[in-house]
Amino acid sequence: MPRVIVVVARDRQDLFDYFERVFAGMADIRVLLDRRILPPGACPESSGAPGRRERRDIYDELQQRGFVMIRVG
Repeated sequence: MPRVIVVVARDRQDLFDYFERVFAGMADIRVLLDRRILPPGACPESSGAPGRRERRDIYDELQQRGFVMIRVG
């Protein structure tokens, strides 16, 4: 089971390829391409709920940096 998941923005194939090479053979790290589908210009729902805020923070980071690393467990 991976301890870290690296999610790469769908428009950053270069980063995805890079992380796949760098982390190849490391069972603790899994690299995934973001497959979520949002309409053009759509933003994640805003809400005061802490879970929703955390997801929006991750989405913002994914857009800004092109990837996000998530520690599991």
